[in-house]
Amino acid sequence: MRRLFITIIAIAALTAASAQGIIRPKTSGAAVKKKPATTIRHKKPQRTPSPKERFDMDAHRKRLVNKLLGDMVYVKGGTFTAGCDTVRFNKEREREITLDGYYICKYELSMALWDAFMKDWWDGTYEYYTKNPMGTNPMGTDNYTCGISCKDIQTFLERLNAYCGQEFRLPTEAEWEYAAIEGKPKAPYRFSGSNNANEVAVYKDNPEEKKKSYCMGCKKPNGLGLYDMSGGLAEMCYDPYNTYSPDRPVTPNGKKDYKCPPGEHTHVIKGGHYQSLEHELYPWARGLWISDGYGAWYVTIRLVATEIRK
Repeated sequence: MRRLFITIIAIAALTAASAQGIIRPKTSGAAVKKKPATTIRHKKPQRTPSPKERFDMDAHRKRLVNKLLGDMVYVKGGTFTAGCDTVRFNKEREREITLDGYYICKYELSMALWDAFMKDWWDGTYEYYTKNPMGTNPMGTDNYTCGISCKDIQTFLERLNAYCGQEFRLPTEAEWEYAAIEGKPKAPYRFSGSNNANEVAVYKDNPEEKKKSYCMGCKKPNGLGLYDMSGGLAEMCYDPYNTYSPDRPVTPNGKKDYKCPPGEHTHVIKGGHYQSLEHELYPWARGLWISDGYGAWYVTIRLVATEIRK
């Protein structure tokens, strides 16, 4: 009887404890869901691509070559009177020259085009051309290229022509002069595009230019739409300076594939530059440039092509 009483009391105590949550019934292992352990993952910092990696050089070159092709002006062939023997300074014997048609660029060689094929680039350069894809300065014009040697010019032309499938070259002296006088039989003006040098040229005697740096295409073009044929920078021609003679060929056009006379280091330069006197800007005036392998601060080039392949 006593044992029965103790058993009843124990059962009652267990029931009360279970009801109060002090004792919880065991559950099967399959019913228990364990929370997954939390994994702490550290994000790797993303590397910022360099300006070189972000820059599309091929697209940049295509853009510049397309601009160059758009800037090429056709000069219809014909016969013209080169030289002038009626001026006081820089007289050149008049002579008739016959030329075939050809193309010449509106502008002197831009720094952007030169850099695209010749420069050893660094991050700052990529950054600059990312923001200024055409190489324009704050005035909205291209920067000019000067101080380039004969050897570098030939390398540039080889690379440019291989890239775009054209045959750009240097103009002959006759081609340059014919374009400067607007493809006319005789020079219509004293300078290329005007009788007033201040309208078309940046040069030493121009007082308004003394406080300005020279920029391409800032002056009035000539009748063919060519800029800076007078003043600015002098332009190197194909002809060695010592080839000037009365026995020049009837059609002194440039030949395919030729860029610089091999072994020649004295070239005719035309048009004068920003330190030239007014009478040095005449289209028929000719200067001498001796290439010493380093180029000259006042000499650049203007690209010419016998034909443009579409």
